[in-house]
Amino acid sequence: MAVPSNLGTVYADEINAAHGRTVDGEGLLNNYAIEPEMYEEDSKSLSEITNRVTVVDIFPSEAEAKSAVLEMEHKGLKTAHISILAEDYQDSESMDWDKINAEGGLAVVLKRLGISDDATSRFMDAVADGKFLVIEIGSDRDASQVQHILENVGHTAQAS
Repeated sequence: MAVPSNLGTVYADEINAAHGRTVDGEGLLNNYAIEPEMYEEDSKSLSEITNRVTVVDIFPSEAEAKSAVLEMEHKGLKTAHISILAEDYQDSESMDWDKINAEGGLAVVLKRLGISDDATSRFMDAVADGKFLVIEIGSDRDASQVQHILENVGHTAQAS
């Protein structure tokens, strides 16, 4: 079904790339933005997640790290995007030591995720000292929410 409009003729369910809209079956314009295609996290390597925003924070204990993650979950963040890492410890299937080592090690993965050299060094030292990293890989909005949650629990996270 073609719909004439001041934007030109638009066909039902066709994306008008110039104006970022679609038309429903009744010919009404949809006002929602076109969301870009996302990758399937489970099928991609860690180095292919670079188009996302990464937030990392250091916690002195597993209990404190899990408490922060629980708060993130309560705020609606996807647990599949959140990992807890420490030396000989992992609490995530999306970012585990096997994948990290296959990508060249934690420092390489953090740098590929956009974490600065200084921050990567700090995170590597923290892991070597037996501390826990909470890593969230998500959208800009998720990263903003994570940073707000971490600030509320007295932390300042590194975002990329």
